[in-house]
Amino acid sequence: MIPQRETGDSIYEQASSPYGSYQGGQQEAGQHDASYEQPLGEGSGGKVYTPLSDNKNMLRLIWFVVAMVALLAFAFVCLVIVGGTAGWISFCAASFTIMVVASTAISTIK
Repeated sequence: MIPQRETGDSIYEQASSPYGSYQGGQQEAGQHDASYEQPLGEGSGGKVYTPLSDNKNMLRLIWFVVAMVALLAFAFVCLVIVGGTAGWISFCAASFTIMVVASTAISTIK
């Protein structure tokens, strides 16, 4: 038969350790620190607000459309009206500028 243990005995026997064991103040099983808990009846006055609408994606789409319209306008001016090598160089410079401005504006929308 298995010998019965006393209520004060530990279920697990602790091995001797060179570091020692925890000697801090231990709380009883029913106690806990409830300083962070908020009572149910108090708080924000019981009002629930709907979240504000998020317009980030709409602003990003608008910036994209503006960049495409500007790109088409510069393509017409640079390639059709100016033409030649100077027109292509101007179009490349304008395209790069539009890309930098639009990507900066789109990435800063938070």
